[in-house]
Order: sequence, then structure tokens, then C-alpha cells
Amino acid sequence: FTQRKTMGWYQVWTRFMPWCWVVVPCAGWFSFGWWSDEYKKILTLGIYEPPLIHWDTNMTSFRSDFVKYHAQYPGIPYK
Repeated sequence: FTQRKTMGWYQVWTRFMPWCWVVVPCAGWFSFGWWSDEYKKILTLGIYEPPLIHWDTNMTSFRSDFVKYHAQYPGIPYK
């Protein structure tokens, strides 16, 4: 029984693994907008900068401290 169970999972993973090359990048692409600014900066290896034009022009508490103070063009240029 355990050998059959193990081989069954092996068969499942051998069929799913080729799809990981497609599904994982697509999931990252479509969910990128929902990530916090810190995660975007980490995952893009420091390339990401928040957009200069944003709907939250008042810099409410919904924006991160990175966007408010530490970005290349911060929303609040002083503390």
C-alpha cells in the first residue's frame, strides 16, 4: 500500500512540475499589485520604485513608510 501511495504522489508531481514554469511567474505577474512596497523592492532586487503619481495623494496611513520617506521621490520629503 505505501509503495503504491508513494508512486501515486510521484506521478502527480511529475505531471504538475512542468506547469510550475508557467504558473509561478504568471501568479507573480498578476498579484504584483497587491504586494506591499517593501516586498516589491525585495523581490525585484531593489529595482522597484513606487509610482510618482498615485491616487493616495494625501499620503494617508495606507501608504507604507518606504513610500512616504525612503523612496527615491518620497511623498513626504521630510520627517
